[in-house]
Amino acid sequence: MGMYTEIYVNVDLVKGTPQKVIDVLEAICCSNELPEGYPSRWEYLFSSGSYYTPNTCVSKLSFSTISKQYSLLGKGDIKNYNDEIVQFFEFIEPYVDKLGEKTFIGYYRYEESEEPVLVYARG
Repeated sequence: MGMYTEIYVNVDLVKGTPQKVIDVLEAICCSNELPEGYPSRWEYLFSSGSYYTPNTCVSKLSFSTISKQYSLLGKGDIKNYNDEIVQFFEFIEPYVDKLGEKTFIGYYRYEESEEPVLVYARG
């Protein structure tokens, strides 16, 4: 049995992020079925809340016509049965537009933790 875990992500993606990555992010943001080969529970990353953290959820994948790149903002809670949250951060990290040697991309926080685990992309 997993514990509820809050996830927060706020990143710009590199220009030219592959369409298959965008498709996965769109599926997550719209709570749609994911393409084959991805954890099915990612569908709920940004579409559910819990009472252990502020009961909010947000998902927004946007494209800037000025910078010609996508940005992702997401917040939600899921029961992190199989480390789906860490897997998600590992999936997205190669596509994060990095600013220097260490770029903050988000955090996750277990229901019984007072402090979140901060997640960085390495340049």
